[in-house]
Amino acid sequence: MSYEAVLEQIKAAPEECLDEISDFIDFIVSRHEKQKAGNQEEPTKQLASAMLEALQISKDPSVKGFNTTKELFEDLNA
Repeated sequence: MSYEAVLEQIKAAPEECLDEISDFIDFIVSRHEKQKAGNQEEPTKQLASAMLEALQISKDPSVKGFNTTKELFEDLNA
């Protein structure tokens, strides 16, 4: 989506919604900045270990896996 398209949507919004729109934009920008900063950090040893274990499990043919959440829940409810 382009800036122009977003601006058109904002211009079409009722004026009484502008404070809420502004708050939402502030939230999104803040969340993006936190995610960007978080991506530069090294994972903790515990997280790195868990990620490695998950990768090993995903490659183990003896471990039951699911392609969709629907399959997972059908198995859980069986």
